[in-house]
Amino acid sequence: MAHFSENSRTLEIVHSLATNRDELFSACKDSSDVCVIALPASQEPTQLNQPLQGVGDLIAEASKNLGENVTLVVLGEVIDLVQVQSKMPDKFMYQHWIAIKRETVIDGDQRRLPHQHFGALVYTGYKASLRHTKTRIEYTYCPVCDKTTKDYGGKKHTYHEAGTLISDVWRDIACDLGGDLSEVLERLADLFGLEPYKSLTVIDMKPLGLYRQFHPIVHFEFQENQLPQELMNKILNGDCLEELHTIPDNSIDFAFVDPPYNLKKKYSGYSDDLEIQDYFKWCDEWIYELSRVLKPGRTLALLNIPIWAIRHFLYTQTILKYQNWIVWDALAFPVRLIMPAHYTILCFTKGESRELPCFTGESTHIRLSSAPKTFNAFEPLADGFCLRENCVDTRIAAKINDRTRLTDVWSDIHRLKHNSRRVDHPTQLPPHLMYRIISIFTKPNESVLDCFNGSGTTTLAAHQLGRKYVGIEASEKYWRLSNERHQEIFDGLDPFRKMERLLTSKNSPVPRLKKQVYKVPKKTLQLEVKRVAGEIGHIPSRGELIQFGKYPIEYYDKYFISWGEVTAAARNTGMVEKRKLEKSQNIVQQLRLLENKKEFKN
Repeated sequence: MAHFSENSRTLEIVHSLATNRDELFSACKDSSDVCVIALPASQEPTQLNQPLQGVGDLIAEASKNLGENVTLVVLGEVIDLVQVQSKMPDKFMYQHWIAIKRETVIDGDQRRLPHQHFGALVYTGYKASLRHTKTRIEYTYCPVCDKTTKDYGGKKHTYHEAGTLISDVWRDIACDLGGDLSEVLERLADLFGLEPYKSLTVIDMKPLGLYRQFHPIVHFEFQENQLPQELMNKILNGDCLEELHTIPDNSIDFAFVDPPYNLKKKYSGYSDDLEIQDYFKWCDEWIYELSRVLKPGRTLALLNIPIWAIRHFLYTQTILKYQNWIVWDALAFPVRLIMPAHYTILCFTKGESRELPCFTGESTHIRLSSAPKTFNAFEPLADGFCLRENCVDTRIAAKINDRTRLTDVWSDIHRLKHNSRRVDHPTQLPPHLMYRIISIFTKPNESVLDCFNGSGTTTLAAHQLGRKYVGIEASEKYWRLSNERHQEIFDGLDPFRKMERLLTSKNSPVPRLKKQVYKVPKKTLQLEVKRVAGEIGHIPSRGELIQFGKYPIEYYDKYFISWGEVTAAARNTGMVEKRKLEKSQNIVQQLRLLENKKEFKN
């Protein structure tokens, strides 16, 4: 898929081979442009949890030769990038972990999900936000209804005709770490094509001959304990560490945790602003407890942003075995020009993993009304198909295959966007995310534990799927809320149903507006700002909008959360959701021919 970088002066790409350490250090010497270091790929699936010997120390030493204004990009396997970040000198500022789709999926052995991504760690020698061009990814179109994959509804006038801003999950291109990286390099050359950069130096480390470290698997005696009856299907109200101590060793089949991120969220009942060293010490303690209560061969799944997931990885690998780094493409609040979408679900097992129930047939997809019609726990919606209800119904009626294989890159599960699906908690996960995770790692009637249960999404999903559950929640408010929602299941109600609620909590820094009747539609007001901008030659200030606009400024003050939202249409060209007919007809015809061939074969 094409990208478009505004006002970019494409950097010259210069290739360099590092056959020894001296050549690596020499290639980095005094570079203040963009430097890309490409690490060797794993040669076989068993190496995905075997890091390159000394790779973190080597990259750290080489990076000391780089100039102070450099942008450094390290391409590598998950296991190697974790080691690089752990050793990176303080002089470099971490900016992003970009997940890049692999062209060749690396199959697991039914003990892990097939692997479909590698990464790009982005650092800068300067201590400021990443400097780069405004880069957009062109829109994709559903091959059935010919409309954009995403439904932009009444906001099309606020988007750009060239596409959406790039994120830190690159699924629109696919390549292999050990193969042709030209698409990735060309994108980086455009992304950083601005002053003062002139060139992009690519240092290939494959000839260096680094070998991968083998770590023996720690085997556990297979002595399972029963979960006590008094803990079964209970939500415990108390400190997570204190309550975890009450759970016996080797008694839990699956543990999931979405901890406070130490990002100063406004949770009820406890603080999310611990000093960073205290925060990670605390995290290590509950990770240890979760590993203790897990049965041998079972999985701990930990959700976090990549930079924190790296730190959790470094500790967890000392007591458990790395299984999967799941990339959940879940766009968060768009605060940067590279939009944050990469959330990590870090999976570790206690000793060697058992074969996953999703592959052995011991777990099946259960259709629940809480999930979108397109959702299937084991057969994700393929990239490119839209979620519009009419199109979904058409595909179902026509028996069009819009599925793809399950891997460790998930893009078909989206965050909750409508308040009618929310309860009063700032960081709710979509229930179908938990339907998939629980269905992959557990069998019916097995036990699921979440020690930061919040409003209850994990335990509620487990309850609906016929699993036992144990939740731990420090806040009495959220503890009561989750118990009330479990009672709804007993009463025959869907706890994730749509309904009007009074909400006070919020995940993003953007204030929530009160419901109100708009005397003039917001779209009309935004297009009026665009008209004024065209008349005066720039985005109007508040005073200029008062002077030249035809609507009272009070409307803008009451109806919009920020001046950025007021001027959104003026800063963009606007887009249309419908693809050109002649192009779409060919694609739909090809799709139908393909489906006919499949039916004929069957």
